[in-house]
Amino acid sequence: MNDEELFSGYMEELIIGMSDHTVDAQRPFTGQPHTYQGQRGMAEVRGIRFRDLADCVAKAWIHAAAHTTEANKEEELRRRADDGTLNYNDLYELQIGDVDPVALIQCVTCEVEKVMGIYPNIEPLRRCE
Repeated sequence: MNDEELFSGYMEELIIGMSDHTVDAQRPFTGQPHTYQGQRGMAEVRGIRFRDLADCVAKAWIHAAAHTTEANKEEELRRRADDGTLNYNDLYELQIGDVDPVALIQCVTCEVEKVMGIYPNIEPLRRCE
């Protein structure tokens, strides 16, 4: 095995290891710290009603899939998701077949953090000396 094949295999294992998580509620938070599988995912959801959660999912769909609409509609949908004027019927304009499901999950977690008032739920960047 040459160095290129060895490196390729190592990278594949690394990438799969970072994203190969089950949905077992007792699993450890071993993902990258800035992700919902890592330290960021330890935050408990508080102060959210089910309607708020549904709104977070609707907004997440827009942020994950607005690129599937006509170019002139994408920016409008994103703006409306952010300013609170999005209508649930707008979701039917999305072509959801090619949407990355993990991107959708990430968008949902960010929207929930926004409703909770803790977004972004990560430590600020520090300048390295």
